[in-house]
Amino acid sequence: MTIEPKKGRLMPLNKPQDEVRLKAQQMREAQAKADRRTRMIIISIVLIVVLAVIATVAIVISNQVNKKNAAIDADPATTLGEYANGEPIIYSHLGVGKKDEALPTLTEYFDYSCHACADIDVALGHDLVEGAERGEYNLEIQPVTTVGMAYELPATSASLIVAREDPEHWISFHHALLSYFASQFNSGKGTVIQDLDKSWEQVKVIAKEQGVSDEVVAKLPPNVVEKYLEASTQAWRDAPIQGRGNLGTPEFVKDHSTEIPLSGSNAAEFLSVVRAAMGLKTE
Repeated sequence: MTIEPKKGRLMPLNKPQDEVRLKAQQMREAQAKADRRTRMIIISIVLIVVLAVIATVAIVISNQVNKKNAAIDADPATTLGEYANGEPIIYSHLGVGKKDEALPTLTEYFDYSCHACADIDVALGHDLVEGAERGEYNLEIQPVTTVGMAYELPATSASLIVAREDPEHWISFHHALLSYFASQFNSGKGTVIQDLDKSWEQVKVIAKEQGVSDEVVAKLPPNVVEKYLEASTQAWRDAPIQGRGNLGTPEFVKDHSTEIPLSGSNAAEFLSVVRAAMGLKTE
């Protein structure tokens, strides 16, 4: 007798492998699509940021170039205003540009690129200013040309402009300009003070250090004073000054008429000479 096996239905134990592979492929494709979308979003954001930075930098550079060109092309008459014809900067107890008619006047003829002028200002410039601030005299600061190094042009230009537009910071700026020149000349460093562009940049640095407003610093030109200095220097040479010996700077004059000799072995002695000549008490 033959025994036949019982027939029954077989139950699948796992999903067909084809279905599993298909599902895995679909998941990979979906993930790849999501990754591509994410990359595109990131690239788009980065591109927008880069374009924005480029645009901002371009605007900044353009503004800087425009300001620099405006400074270079500045009109002397408009820029210098009341100083355009060679006038001195007046300093008194009333402030910059203000003269007390009841007081005598002490005029200092100097050149921003004259080392002797710079040394004198470093030694006793603040003392002379303090005398003006105490109401003892009006102080006239008169730029002229005697040495004529490159530094003179941007320094004189800036000094006159700051006196007009930011007078609160002018006197410290004036001293700082001369102090910088003295430091360079006395150490034998001529790289900056003999180069117009480098001097121009340094003058703007000095202005910022002394608190001159950014607006004024931005408009400081390399040179708007050629005609100014021609006029002031000629007027200085032609001035009928009593007791004048050799023409040179610095020169101190009382009431536009009498030279005060540079005498004394040190700053204190020379300050006493100036004060005595102005009819003031000396220590």
